Amino acid sequence: MLNYHFNSKLLTTKVLLKELSISISTLDFWKTQWRKKGNDCWDMGLRLIGKKAYWDPIMFLDWIVENKLKNLPKDKRDKNLILFVSRNSSEKEKK
Repeated sequence: MLNYHFNSKLLTTKVLLKELSISISTLDFWKTQWRKKGNDCWDMGLRLIGKKAYWDPIMFLDWIVENKLKNLPKDKRDKNLILFVSRNSSEKEKK
């Protein structure tokens, strides 16, 4: 298990995209696919506050691990995800 330690509980879409090096079109495509399966973007970590979109980084990373990472990283985007997780988490000790 990972112990996450982000500087904030919610990230703006802009910060999330920059940190993970994914495009807005990729994120929109993932959201569209997710909704077409009958799911809610809330489960991806999306939080709408007023007219702004924020992301719960822990929920989003869990969603990516469950739904998008199927193999070892092959391109820069996947490597950036691993770097993002390693910068913002540490392994929990088992008791």
